[in-house]
Amino acid sequence: MTQPGPPGAFTRPGHQPYLQQYFHQQGAGWGQQPPLPPRKRKTGPLIVVLAIVLMVVVVVGGGGVLLYLGLSDSGKASPGVDASQDLEKAPGGCAVLAEAEVAPYIPGRMNFKPLSGSTSSDRSEQGQCSWNNNDQYIKDRVNAAFVIVTSYVFHATREKSGVDAAKEHLKRRVPNGAEVGVQGAEDARLVALAKNGNQAKVAVRYRNVVYLLDYLNKTEGVQVQSRLTELAAVVVGKVVLKG
Repeated sequence: MTQPGPPGAFTRPGHQPYLQQYFHQQGAGWGQQPPLPPRKRKTGPLIVVLAIVLMVVVVVGGGGVLLYLGLSDSGKASPGVDASQDLEKAPGGCAVLAEAEVAPYIPGRMNFKPLSGSTSSDRSEQGQCSWNNNDQYIKDRVNAAFVIVTSYVFHATREKSGVDAAKEHLKRRVPNGAEVGVQGAEDARLVALAKNGNQAKVAVRYRNVVYLLDYLNKTEGVQVQSRLTELAAVVVGKVVLKG
């Protein structure tokens, strides 16, 4: 006959109760708490997470450094780019023409104001100004007229000089323009914008500087294209003197 074991213990003939056998092997009595097995530290997943975080920091940090270096050097020409002909500065926006210089091309009383102001970056500087008689031509009983000048100064990059960038820009702005002579300009292209001849546009380049002039004059008998090239020569002359 088997001896009774502790409550809840299952016994079979010829065997000690399971709990009694376990306590006996561990050297613990019935009144003692059985020792708990040691906890296993889950270091494996933690190491993997730390490794991933470290890799992300290294990759993002390294990419940020490279991006910073790339941006900081974006305005510098590489040794293979010849930027010796590039001008650092040139008149732009409303500084291109004085009021007295443009007034003869606008009938009646003239107003002038910047249109888009000026913008600059490592690659270029841009400005724009408009001279017109929009507010006065009806009162003055003259015809509407305006002159809009947009200026560009291109800087050398790792890929090309400012001169090369200016050449490409001129071709893009007036792809169908006819070559025209403008004193002082290295390139000049003119486009007629109206069939009646009262509006035209000319793009002129000197080294890395490009000026785009848009001229409208509805006064009968005014030769817009010839007067436009005449005004363009005044603008380019200021850059040539600085060069």
